[in-house]
Amino acid sequence: MATNARPLIRLSRRSYATLKALSKEMGKAMSDVVGDAIERYSRDQFWEQVNREFELMTPAQLRAYRKEVALWDGTLLDGLPDEDWEEERLATTRARSAAGRRVVGRSRSRPRP
Repeated sequence: MATNARPLIRLSRRSYATLKALSKEMGKAMSDVVGDAIERYSRDQFWEQVNREFELMTPAQLRAYRKEVALWDGTLLDGLPDEDWEEERLATTRARSAAGRRVVGRSRSRPRP
């Protein structure tokens, strides 16, 4: 999602140095490295919550869940080959990232001394 907002966040010197080194190492803009890190953190948090919910399930709930999953797995036996959408997803992500890096006009903030 491209946005014109240019939010400012404060980082410790150590975090900034790490971000700068990662950016150079990866050959990516620092904003892209931060964006990727946020996406990964968000995904990790989601799966940690899923795992916590599984741990809270009773044996009966777990059996019911597995039974339902088995029913849905049967719908995949349609005889059609699996489709791989990963390349299309990566192309879309790259396009969005490139669009987000375009600078329109100049910054209105004063230069720091």
